[in-house]
Amino acid sequence: MTTKNIKNQGFTLVELLIVIVIIAILTVVSLVAYNGLQNQAKTSAAKSAADAVAKKAELYNTAKSKYPTGLTDLTNAANSGEPYYLDSNTVNIGTFATPPAAPAEANTIEYVPCPTTGDATGAHVKYYNFSSRLVEERKIGTGC
Repeated sequence: MTTKNIKNQGFTLVELLIVIVIIAILTVVSLVAYNGLQNQAKTSAAKSAADAVAKKAELYNTAKSKYPTGLTDLTNAANSGEPYYLDSNTVNIGTFATPPAAPAEANTIEYVPCPTTGDATGAHVKYYNFSSRLVEERKIGTGC
């Protein structure tokens, strides 16, 4: 073998660095896309939990002619035979601070009856949007 043939074997340092940079760029792009999908999934779970609470609160209103004063009225084991019963594993009862911070669980819901005194004629059901990093709410009833 001549020295000319030995020098042409293998990759140069510049070629290896280019490949490493391309792999790093692809990794960053895929991680950003993955995090976006995770946030969308968490937001979807939170919105689904909020919809479940809103529907059960409407059923509670139909049965009792008033909205629940809190989520514990829906998750109470004594009401397990009622159509408005909500399994306590479905939602986590929580409150959202200002500015909002992401809750540990995607299904954390804040339930605020309207008005806060007397029989509630409506409610705000709040959940955290992980994509926009904001607390969103759904209003039910006529009292809000």
